[in-house]
Amino acid sequence: MTGGMDDEGRTADPVGSTSTPAEQPAASLEPQPGASPELPDLDSPEPSAHVDQEILDLNRRFADVRRSVGALEKVLLQGSRKFSRRDLAQQQDIPERLTSVYWRSLGFTPVDEDTVVFTEEDAYSIGDLAAIVEDGGLSERAFESITRGLGFHMGRLAMWITEALVDEAKHSEGMGDSEARQHMLDALPELLETFESQVMFAFRRQLAATAARAGSEVLHRDTDELFPLQRAVGFADLVQFTRLAQELPGAELADMVGRFESISRDIISVGGGRVVKTVGDEIMFLADTPEDGAQIAVSLAEAITAATDLPPVRVGLAWGQMFSRYGDVFGPRVNLAARMESVARPGTVAVDDATGRAVARALPGGFALSEGEDHELHGIGTVRVQEMTRDRSAPLDLDL
Repeated sequence: MTGGMDDEGRTADPVGSTSTPAEQPAASLEPQPGASPELPDLDSPEPSAHVDQEILDLNRRFADVRRSVGALEKVLLQGSRKFSRRDLAQQQDIPERLTSVYWRSLGFTPVDEDTVVFTEEDAYSIGDLAAIVEDGGLSERAFESITRGLGFHMGRLAMWITEALVDEAKHSEGMGDSEARQHMLDALPELLETFESQVMFAFRRQLAATAARAGSEVLHRDTDELFPLQRAVGFADLVQFTRLAQELPGAELADMVGRFESISRDIISVGGGRVVKTVGDEIMFLADTPEDGAQIAVSLAEAITAATDLPPVRVGLAWGQMFSRYGDVFGPRVNLAARMESVARPGTVAVDDATGRAVARALPGGFALSEGEDHELHGIGTVRVQEMTRDRSAPLDLDL
């Protein structure tokens, strides 16, 4: 039984050799062991005509995919594969262990030392970062962490962009899924240069903003070395999402999640916060001040509750010390925010006493707090949880 496409756009067979899809049309048509192959209608005047046409259509689709993937790969890889790990070590002076770590950390299947898979562009990219390690500018630990981050985020971005183009073809052109994916493959080469420039622009702007925040931390005194960052952290998730996931068609469910994420990201950005991550129906965010965190949390509850095409949201918010690693944040206050989100009533924001006091000091009269109730939070203990609502603070201007 043939496998799926690998990271290089080829189709792997059971013994590990590779070939393009167009070279294997017959294999996918063979009945699997134990399966009952569908026989042609013997009453038909031409019993094999339908099957023959299916084979012709399949061969045509394989040929189209092979052509499109080949053309795209030629543009993306900027050259043919000509080096193995051993070649890079002997000809480019790149240690095999660093090549192996780099490739694996990007998220690609490991290759042995004699498999020819790397292009000249690969050699330059791996060699540039590996040289910094060899010169002592980076540790191997940092080298692996950076390449893992690149692999994770660039992989997700690549998936995001391709799926956005597929979705656009479906909605604007009325194409079916297969036709839309073929359309995406054909359109990508013309869009590549623009996408590349957008990636570099966004990276530089994000790096500048992150560096500015890091610079402000240098000015803080009496920093807690275990949890050096003071931040507002919040979690928001859609109520009854599990039930909806069982009831709604896939496309409708995806549209709902996409709308939730779009509204949430707009509110978080306008409110001065940052999205840490999304996991299905949940979004995690950070803000630099208690009042910004409160504004974002309350605005999320207000806007999503008011959206008639979305279920209500519940939000947990905590202010306090935490630490950051790998694009995420950790610490007891992060855990508290997540636990409070789980006990919040639909359409409300849950905070603890300390967070409520911090918001009140930062913006007196801006937000109101309920009397609160004691909740036994898993792994934390008994916490007085209060509901935060808007008082005299002005709503966010979301006229984007």
